[in-house]
Amino acid sequence: MTWLPLLGACTPSTRPTRPELAPPPSSTALPSPEPLARTELPIGVQIFEDDVTTPALEHLRAAGVAWARTRALWKLIEPEPRDPPAYDWSVTDRLFGDATAAGFRNLAVVYANPAWVSQPECLPVPPAHAERYAAFWQALVERYDGDGRADAPNGAVVGWWQVGNEPDFDPRSAAAATEGDYGSCFGDDPAAYAEQLRRAALAIRAADPGARIGFGPLAWDRFTAETAPAGWTAPPGPFAADFGQRALEHLYRAHAGEPGLPFFDFVGLHSYNDNAHFWDGPEPPLASELLGRLAAFRAEQLALPGVYDLRRMPILVSETGLASGPSDEWTERGEDWQAVYVGQTMVRAQAAGVVAAIWYTARDNIVGDCLPPHWDWLSFGLMRADDYLDALRSRCPAQDWVDAEAYAPGADGAAPKPALEALANLTRALGGYSFERQLSASETGSAAIEAYRFRGPGGRTLLAAWTTTGARLGRRGDERITARLRVDARWLAPWTGRVSARPHLGPAVSLGADGEASVELLVNQAPVYLTTE
Repeated sequence: MTWLPLLGACTPSTRPTRPELAPPPSSTALPSPEPLARTELPIGVQIFEDDVTTPALEHLRAAGVAWARTRALWKLIEPEPRDPPAYDWSVTDRLFGDATAAGFRNLAVVYANPAWVSQPECLPVPPAHAERYAAFWQALVERYDGDGRADAPNGAVVGWWQVGNEPDFDPRSAAAATEGDYGSCFGDDPAAYAEQLRRAALAIRAADPGARIGFGPLAWDRFTAETAPAGWTAPPGPFAADFGQRALEHLYRAHAGEPGLPFFDFVGLHSYNDNAHFWDGPEPPLASELLGRLAAFRAEQLALPGVYDLRRMPILVSETGLASGPSDEWTERGEDWQAVYVGQTMVRAQAAGVVAAIWYTARDNIVGDCLPPHWDWLSFGLMRADDYLDALRSRCPAQDWVDAEAYAPGADGAAPKPALEALANLTRALGGYSFERQLSASETGSAAIEAYRFRGPGGRTLLAAWTTTGARLGRRGDERITARLRVDARWLAPWTGRVSARPHLGPAVSLGADGEASVELLVNQAPVYLTTE
């Protein structure tokens, strides 16, 4: 028996059973993205403006990251309502250009109205500025479509666009009184978002007919008390659970028969670990977290009998992540847990067949005031950041919830955390493999084991496995669990008796011997990637 590094128990919650819908109709699939290298996975990272002044992009590419999610803020590009419009492309040229030059496929989220359009900036664009909004979109996409006409001078190219960020935020919800928005706040007016999406889509298509347009992305979590689904036990949040269905219903009723309906090519969805227990399902193998969320979202938001059925619409997970700190009274956070989650969420994303999964973020970058519970300081980055540390010291010199002396951003301001190594180990292990299926509890020998089989060239197979409690990682009071996993010719091919076990951190280790019928190992919540030697 081999022990792998331990990094963790509670009974999974049971979500109410949903009514069965008829099978979704066949539909035209999203056009294939530009081909990635054969060994690259559809995995990305959120990149912000300050990241390109550091070696962060180099670290990410070296770790096998293929996508970059960037942003364009209308308020920075068109701060004044001049006639004709005058655009300042300096920020986006640098951000998009550096990401393009580094070899990333760019996905850009566009939000933040100028002050002359609305205050606050997250609100719907008023009808008086609708044409100006469309003109902005057309100019933006034309500059970065790479077609050789009116392009950015540095070769920056963006082919994937998201209209707003988390528009399901309801500014009239109780939670919104003490919590700021995340870019867009249409939660109380889904029809307004639907119309704004349509307006943007028509402008995007006029500039670049081949561009890919996203609905959302939606947070679809931390629901308001008024819209939360049955069985939801988390404290009320600011997001409208029924936002997607209401916005889509408006599109299909108001624009039935119109060319271009539904005016988007993919749906953006965000997936974090906080309420993992709600999505897991009643029976092993659990539809763990992201898998359960996507299944529920498709069933509950992407179909309305007699109106529309978009359950086959591609989904792009444009934010997923786990903070490495600070801890609080409910959750223990640390760089060890963060490194564990990288492999878990990205393997689940491959199993779900999403267009791409984007880790939030490249470097620690969220800062706020010094009052508890310190959520504005949650450090989601794969790298430590000098500006995060500088802000901590200048704003909160007396704080004791981050060890400022131990927080070492490195001389270049982008010191990799263990999570970046975990991401690199994932991409090295799974590169060239395609998801085949999830193993059942009877196959793994334990209901606590979550395992996925992938198939590579020549029929070679890989098994990704770890233990799961059915709750968020680091939940206070949970025990860290281990389980025995026996692998043999049923799960790994070609079977030789020798197994290579690549842990989430560190080099692969060799298990077994030539001719052995099976190999047994002890797994924990940290993913391990198994192949034969």
